[in-house]
Amino acid sequence: MQKLPYFIIVFLFCCCSHYPDSIEDVLRQAGKNRSELEKVLKHYAKNPADSLKLRAAEFLIVNMPGKYSEFYDAPWDDVASVYLRWTSSSDKKKVVDKYQLGEKLKKDDVTNITADYLINNIELAFKVWVETPWGKDVPFDIFCEDILPYRLNTEPLENWREKALASFADLYRTFLDQPVSAVEACRRLNELLPHFRYDTDFPRMNFSQLMATTRGSCEEESALAIFAMRALGIPVTLEFTPKWIFKDAGHEWNSVRSNNGNYISFSGKINPGQPHMGTTYPKYKVYRNMFGNSYKINADDTDIPPLLQNRNLKDVTSEYGNCVDIEVPMVFHSPKSNGYAYLSVPYGIKKWLPIAWGTTHQQKINFQSVGKGNLYMPVYYYDHEQISANYPFWLDNNGVCKFFKPDTSKNELLELTRINQSEFQKSLIIFAERMIKGRFEGANRSDFSDVKLLYTIQDVKGTFYHSADIGHTSKYRYVRYFSPAKGHCNVAELEFYDENGNILRGIPIGTSTIDPMISFDKVFDGDISTYFDTEAPDNGWVGLDLGEPSVISKIRFLPRNDGSSIYEGHTYILFYWNGRQWFPIDTQIATAYHLHFIVPSNALFYLHNFTQNHAGQFFTTQNGVVKWINFGFM
Repeated sequence: MQKLPYFIIVFLFCCCSHYPDSIEDVLRQAGKNRSELEKVLKHYAKNPADSLKLRAAEFLIVNMPGKYSEFYDAPWDDVASVYLRWTSSSDKKKVVDKYQLGEKLKKDDVTNITADYLINNIELAFKVWVETPWGKDVPFDIFCEDILPYRLNTEPLENWREKALASFADLYRTFLDQPVSAVEACRRLNELLPHFRYDTDFPRMNFSQLMATTRGSCEEESALAIFAMRALGIPVTLEFTPKWIFKDAGHEWNSVRSNNGNYISFSGKINPGQPHMGTTYPKYKVYRNMFGNSYKINADDTDIPPLLQNRNLKDVTSEYGNCVDIEVPMVFHSPKSNGYAYLSVPYGIKKWLPIAWGTTHQQKINFQSVGKGNLYMPVYYYDHEQISANYPFWLDNNGVCKFFKPDTSKNELLELTRINQSEFQKSLIIFAERMIKGRFEGANRSDFSDVKLLYTIQDVKGTFYHSADIGHTSKYRYVRYFSPAKGHCNVAELEFYDENGNILRGIPIGTSTIDPMISFDKVFDGDISTYFDTEAPDNGWVGLDLGEPSVISKIRFLPRNDGSSIYEGHTYILFYWNGRQWFPIDTQIATAYHLHFIVPSNALFYLHNFTQNHAGQFFTTQNGVVKWINFGFM
């Protein structure tokens, strides 16, 4: 029999791959690492009893593209301790230089992951799935998403399952001896996990680094729960809201799947079923981080907002309630149509952040599971730019959209005393009242042994500048504010003026503090949002060494505040949304603690402190009264 040439045999083998197209596509992307991935597939294909493990391996491999580790090329091993020094230091560059942090590296899983690592992950995941008493209530598809994944984000890979099982071995043994549910197991383990001290700027950390560091934000706390829970076979997810309605930040927490299939959220030391930030605060959207692709928008990434380019997000807003499906008319036509539109929410200074997607059909946009009681704007997104599809609208608690289309034929007189409505407004008033009965004093001895009273504060009307005219003609080298009892010397800014109306300069002096963020020099830094705060409630003071005796004719003081009031001398610009962009109505320099504008009715506004560039808040009006968005509106 005539033999086929070798190159034909190779050609036929390559053309007749026995792998499904989805697997073959990943194997091609793996390049030289293809053999490692094939080892895993061949390992589980040999024995029919491993058919489910083979499907698990295929799930991990199919969803592997786009996943990677990000870490630093450092010569040291104790990563966690360096992270602590790094984030705790005011000079991060000095720490980085000392410990030779090195360049940030990125390793794609598909081209670097080993067969041994994947096989070990699969074996340990199946082990706990089979052994735990609740495992029988976890379907295979749920197992693949909530227990099986070998990574969470972009943390450096390690054998975290082995380490977590060793760390909580005693607890795990109790699970095997008792008919415990997944939720109860979650509660017991959650109470053993370290409580994190709040810190920021950490890179993504793996299980070992998180256990050693125990500092970070909700992100790090939730990540540690994922690693520990999944290692012990507890089906747990990562949930998050991309942005709170009251600040430009989101929040992460976890959910555990109960034996009856419901997901019950928990957070840090807050156990499943107990209230926490993720359940008590109103939200625009809630997403669940999945390992597999949850959806696919058939558009180029340049036409998809950054958040939604992550196809591993599953919209679970409906599980948290108070949401509704809505249909929004397309008032402004799209420059090009790809069948998608997006919902944007207020963000930063006069910005909109797209956080949800919808489909377009017959001049309508359909959005699913939209959080009630919030402000939105429907937009198109092309070439990294947002384009209005309709006017902004308020989605009330009945699921009705109230659109803000400005009526320039009907004007209103508007008075403004703030650029936003702080959720801590009541606290700010208390801080201001702490200055009542505070004293301004002068002296010519540095120890104030010859102190003279200049002025006593009798009342503080609000968190804006107050002035005090001083009738003294005596000269003083040292001047200070002496806080009343329980006042903590809370003051944001102090200004002393001479008889000619000139502001006096000098060297800041005062009661010492440990925290440099609230030290006495903040009273003279020109930043209205920084302040002085003493550790002891009584006998705190702050002032200036003027260098030479001077007459004090006037004092201006600003109580501790959030930088959101109207301040004399600051420039403010009022904008309204005209359907396409923020349009300036008027620019004013404040001469008092309030501003007045003539504005169109039924419009959405934004008042910007141009001097301080402090973030304001979107608002509208009702019969001339300000209605701050997301703070009790309507």
